[in-house]
Amino acid sequence: MSWTDERPAWLPPIPSPHRGQARIVLGMILVCSTMLTSLVVAAFGALLSMYILWPLAGGLLLLTSGLLSRRGV
Repeated sequence: MSWTDERPAWLPPIPSPHRGQARIVLGMILVCSTMLTSLVVAAFGALLSMYILWPLAGGLLLLTSGLLSRRGV
């Protein structure tokens, strides 16, 4: 067995490679569904409600936080 097989105790733990992935996926789902809803409503000529901005804002926040946590900031 080589000395490189074990990590020294003083090294920090290796972060998960999938960190933030759930937030990124959920954010993309919210943003894409909001955009598709807006396009469908606009295609029928109806007025958009301002409540459509809440899922969009939530999706953008989830997407941003997921991407920043993946970057290590």
